[in-house]
Amino acid sequence: MLGRHGNNLFWMARYLERSENMARRIQAVLHHSLSREDEGREEWAEIIATSELAHLFEQKYDGFSMMNAINFLLRERQNLNSVITLITKSRQNGRAVRTSLTQEVWMSLNETWISSEALLRRPVNIHDLPIVLEEIIKGSSLFRGALYGTMLHNDIFNFLRLGTYVERADNTLRNVYSKYHRLLPTANVIGVSESQSQWEVMLRSLSAWRSLNWLKKGRIDPFSVADFLIFDQRMPRSINFCYYEVVSNLTDLARLYKKEYKSLDLARTLCCQLKKDRAKNIHRIDLRYFITEHIIKNNELGSIIADDFNLI
Repeated sequence: MLGRHGNNLFWMARYLERSENMARRIQAVLHHSLSREDEGREEWAEIIATSELAHLFEQKYDGFSMMNAINFLLRERQNLNSVITLITKSRQNGRAVRTSLTQEVWMSLNETWISSEALLRRPVNIHDLPIVLEEIIKGSSLFRGALYGTMLHNDIFNFLRLGTYVERADNTLRNVYSKYHRLLPTANVIGVSESQSQWEVMLRSLSAWRSLNWLKKGRIDPFSVADFLIFDQRMPRSINFCYYEVVSNLTDLARLYKKEYKSLDLARTLCCQLKKDRAKNIHRIDLRYFITEHIIKNNELGSIIADDFNLI
């Protein structure tokens, strides 16, 4: 496969995954903010701050409000990580490799873009927001279903899945990092109610709230949240699950191309390290250092994948 085609596939999947992650995070914070007197101002500000585009937000809006934050995150074209910008970039990459995709995969991506353009043409109001977010998330889900159900599981499929899971791991890591202080032992005894609320925001952002409650019978504590999001191999957005999928897809590519890759060695090392860390017990891990290190390693993994396969 040509490097530029692999690059289009890899980033097409990354951008679409990132747009879904942003929509889920907005959905989770919205759920939290509706019960707050200040409309969850701190949470909205945190999303904008982590996007490193606070200066652009200040240029675009005279004051801070929940709806200004939502419209900035959903439909601001100058915001490189707004949902509409990400879906547009995903579709552009998909269009460049249109002949490599099945009709169902292409149509799911194109229809998601058309629907998003229509929904986000004008500023979103609070009454329509839940429907808008559901449509965005549904579009990404339809894409994944079409991908698994209609595509050959070959190198094209592998590059798409690599993009998805490298991006997903990064999203989970950054979500955990943003609230790591809520997952420390002191969270059990200090500000219990507020910590529970923050755990819910984080878990809902990662589509993990219901599944963890089901596993723990509603008895959630900081260690169970951290263990679930980092180590649980059953949870599709856990760091461990993402690394396992990266290793699987890189192994397929190494077998297909009959070549060893540095990215596969690094991915295997990350998986082995997670296994050792889990054996240590989550109670003994320096969570802030652990997450920071893995954010750096995940970025390094993405760069080495690009080098290994000439993704330009």
